[in-house]
Amino acid sequence: MIVAVQIRGRVDARDKAKKALDHLGLQNRNQAVLLEDNNAIRGQLSVAKDYITYGTVDEETVENLEEASDTSLETGETVNLSPPSGGFKDTRQQVGQGGSLGERNNMDGLVNKMV
Repeated sequence: MIVAVQIRGRVDARDKAKKALDHLGLQNRNQAVLLEDNNAIRGQLSVAKDYITYGTVDEETVENLEEASDTSLETGETVNLSPPSGGFKDTRQQVGQGGSLGERNNMDGLVNKMV
């Protein structure tokens, strides 16, 4: 499973990125969505990479998200989260450049900070 979290708002976003965020189900900042891992979803994530962070998560993190939303999460459902304790590093740069955007290897840590 993949979790995507919207970090930046939609103001001044490219139309293609706004459509990708709509298809992913992300409307607001600090909103997370649980997604299946397939090529179509990966394509949408790569289009919206300048506004979200995403990565794979384990079952324990999915359970934490379900507890935060008080429901059993299905694929495609969104959860409103609080900002991470300690804040984001930089919301204008990719993870590889010292920022918070794009694909990350340790998505579990960020999601657990936001629950």
